[in-house]
Amino acid sequence: MKIGFLKSGSIVTASTRIRVDYVLPYMKDAIASNNPSDLKDCDVIIFQKRYKEEDCRWARFFKKCNKKVIFDLTDPVWDKDYPAVYFPITHDKEEYFNMMIQLSDCITFPTFKLESMFLETFGKYNTKVVLDRIDLSLHQYPKVHEDKKQYIILWHGTKFSISHIDLVRNDLEKLAKEVNFKLVIIYEKGGEQLKPFKNFEVEYKIWDINTINQEILSADITINPHPEDSYKSNNKCVKSWALGVPCVFTPMEKGNFHTECNYLLKLTGERIRFSEFDRWFVEQYYDSKISAREIEELCNEIKTKI
Repeated sequence: MKIGFLKSGSIVTASTRIRVDYVLPYMKDAIASNNPSDLKDCDVIIFQKRYKEEDCRWARFFKKCNKKVIFDLTDPVWDKDYPAVYFPITHDKEEYFNMMIQLSDCITFPTFKLESMFLETFGKYNTKVVLDRIDLSLHQYPKVHEDKKQYIILWHGTKFSISHIDLVRNDLEKLAKEVNFKLVIIYEKGGEQLKPFKNFEVEYKIWDINTINQEILSADITINPHPEDSYKSNNKCVKSWALGVPCVFTPMEKGNFHTECNYLLKLTGERIRFSEFDRWFVEQYYDSKISAREIEELCNEIKTKI
């Protein structure tokens, strides 16, 4: 059985990189392309966030050729009122989004929260969660932690999510009174900078696929604040863990974020212990090989279903 990924972006698009490019090397018979005509020989075609009029025509064509279609979604684009949704569908695209849902043999999601949001809106469909995972061959484990006169706390993400740092603004300001650190913010070109911080230095850098791993390795800890009950995956944490850099990501209870940052920065030995455990955790549960196996199993399941 041959599986085809119809990509929505390039390697610099996070979801495409994580859900296609990291997975593809570990699949027995699979190809990826931005051009649907390249996938005519495939038995199952995975439409990665593709739901334009042309995509629906191709999905219908594949179905007529007795092929199976999977629709992969990574954001609740159908909900225009949900905060911080990337590229919500416009009114003129709603019918094609709905058409793609109807044409799909299965709809996949990176988180259980996003799956439940979809089912609450659209009712019962054949759905599957395939977690965002990481290609460990691209994320080696050379980080050596040490004490410093000035620590580096790093955040990396898109121009759409940079505002999440404000969720822990007060925690960071409080932490700066106890620990000397610089906050490094790595974000997409075109993003807006945050209002100034009072007690610590901030450095902004443009995200670059060729340097992001080294930037993370230069940090002592990374942070990944997110809204409570977020539908997003924890791929920023996983990337940091894979490189042996602890990530603080739970600002749910007041004070927790500040306390954990303080703890990890001050105690080098704890950073080493956490980084070793985190790397092991990624190897066990967040290796792209696991996603490759899950996708192949899903494709076999829907291919044999009448």
